[in-house]
Amino acid sequence: MTTENGNKITHEEFKKMSSEDKILNVASGFVPPKGRPQEDILNELLDKMEDDSPTRTFPIIRYLQVAAAVAIILLAVRVVPGLLFAQQVRTANAEQQEITLPDGSEVILNSASKLKWNKRNFTDKRYLTLTGEAFFDVQKGNEFVIETKNGEVEILGTQLNVFSRDNEFWVSCLRGKVRVRHQNSEQIITPGEMVRLDEEELQKTTSETIENTASWKEGILHFEETKLSTIFAELERQFDVKVIFDGNEERKATIDFSNNDLQEALDVVCIPMELKYEVDNDKITISEKK
Repeated sequence: MTTENGNKITHEEFKKMSSEDKILNVASGFVPPKGRPQEDILNELLDKMEDDSPTRTFPIIRYLQVAAAVAIILLAVRVVPGLLFAQQVRTANAEQQEITLPDGSEVILNSASKLKWNKRNFTDKRYLTLTGEAFFDVQKGNEFVIETKNGEVEILGTQLNVFSRDNEFWVSCLRGKVRVRHQNSEQIITPGEMVRLDEEELQKTTSETIENTASWKEGILHFEETKLSTIFAELERQFDVKVIFDGNEERKATIDFSNNDLQEALDVVCIPMELKYEVDNDKITISEKK
C-alpha cells in the first residue's frame, strides 16, 4: 500500500493508524464523478462518516471505499481537512449520555438527540449542531455557538438547557448570559429566564423554578402548560414505546413524572386528565374516558 506521499506501508502499519490518517493517506489518485452537485456529495459523505461510531473498527477495504469518497470531495470542492474530523454523539430512546467536549465543557444529551462538533481546533471555534435536547455547562473561552434547525444559541461560560425538536424550540438560562436567534428575531436571557419560539418570534419569560427545565438530567420530566402531543412524544423517547392517542392533543397539562417507571408515568399523566390507557408490550393506546 502506498501513502499520499508515495511511501510504502504494510497492512499492519495501516491498521495501527488512526481513522483520519487512514482516510487522508489513501485519498490521492481518485477522479471526482460528474453529474452530481459537489455540495450534495460532500454533505452525504460527511453524514455517513459521522453516523459511524468513532470507536468502531472496519475492514481495510471499508477504509479504502471511504477514502475514495473523501478524495472525490477533496478534488471536487477543495474541502479543508478540518471538515473530515467531525464528531457526533447520538442517543437512542430511553438513553441519556454525558459528554466532555475538547474545551472541558460538559454536555448531557437527552433521549433521541444528536450533537455534532468538529474535534479539530474546537477550542478556537466552539461550534456545535444539536437535534433534540441537551443541557450545557460551558467553560469560559471563545464564543460558543449551538446551531439548531429552529435557531441559534450563543453563550459564554454558562449553564443552559436547549430544546429543539420539529418546530418546537426553547432555551432556558440557569447561569450566565445567553443570546438566542431565530431568523430576524433575537433575545438575550439571564438566569431565571427562558425564551420560546412562538409563531416565528422569540418570546421571553421569567420562571422562579427555572431549574425544573433541566430536571430530566435526574430522571424527572417537568412540563408546564404543555400540549399532550409534546408530553406523549417525550413518553415515547424516555421509555422507547409507541403512544397512540385518540383524543385532543391540544389539551395542556402541568405535570412531573419519573422516567424510571412507565406505569407510574402513565398514571401521573392520564389520571388527572381523565384519560384511560392500555399497554400492549411497547405500544400504549390512550383515549378519552367516555
